[in-house]
Amino acid sequence: MLFALPLLAAGLAASPAPSDTLREQIRQADTQLFAVAFEACDADRAAAMTTEDMEFFHDKDGKSASSREDFRRSVARMCDSARQGGWRLRRELVDRSLQVFALHDERALEMGDHRFYERGKDGVERWVGQARFVQVWRRVDGTWQVERVISYDHRGVD
Repeated sequence: MLFALPLLAAGLAASPAPSDTLREQIRQADTQLFAVAFEACDADRAAAMTTEDMEFFHDKDGKSASSREDFRRSVARMCDSARQGGWRLRRELVDRSLQVFALHDERALEMGDHRFYERGKDGVERWVGQARFVQVWRRVDGTWQVERVISYDHRGVD
């Protein structure tokens, strides 16, 4: 029996804990959402990754979305502004800051830090700011959709 304990422990360690799987699922959904919204500037696809009743709260702008359609319009405005200004925006999740917690009824809470980069007409990308965020994700028909977003503590690069 004592000889079996190390094998049992190794077997448990080899399979990922449910929280590790959830963390990776949410990290992937998060990365995809911001790639679609910021890098691809596809407002329709970004909105499709949200719930109908999604809400977005921003420390500088207040409540900037009260629905999927509000969010779609917000992304479209941001992308139009970027195109007119000749710059592109990229958001980077600070992976070491990422925390994900399961919530009852097919939801997950995500918290972390993110950084923002702009690439101007010269093609050079510059780190322009960072912030913290809290997001609630809901699994709808097997797909994670963002339901609530709080983006706060925005600050420039010193």
